[in-house]
Amino acid sequence: MKLLLLAGFLSFSMGAASIAYADECDTKLTAQERATLASLIPDDQQTLVKMKMRDGSAATCEFRAGLLDMLANHPPEDRTKAFHYLLKNTLAKQN
Repeated sequence: MKLLLLAGFLSFSMGAASIAYADECDTKLTAQERATLASLIPDDQQTLVKMKMRDGSAATCEFRAGLLDMLANHPPEDRTKAFHYLLKNTLAKQN
C-alpha cells in the first residue's frame, strides 16, 4: 500500500512540474497567443510545452509565442494541420 501511495505521489509531483512550466510561459503570452494555444488539441499543447531547442534546452517562451503567432494566421479548424506541418517540415525533429 505504501508503495502505491509513493508511486501516486511521484506521478503527481512530475505532473505538477510540467504544469508549473506551462504557467511560467502563460504570463508572457499575449491574449491572442493564449487563445491560439487553447484552440489546439491537448496533445499538441503538450508537444508545444515539451519542445526543445537545438542545444537540448527547453524551448523559450518567446520561441513558443512565435509559433503561436504563426498558427494564429490559420483558422482554428486548420491549426492542428498547420502545427503538424511545422513540426514535420520546418522545425528540427523532436524526440
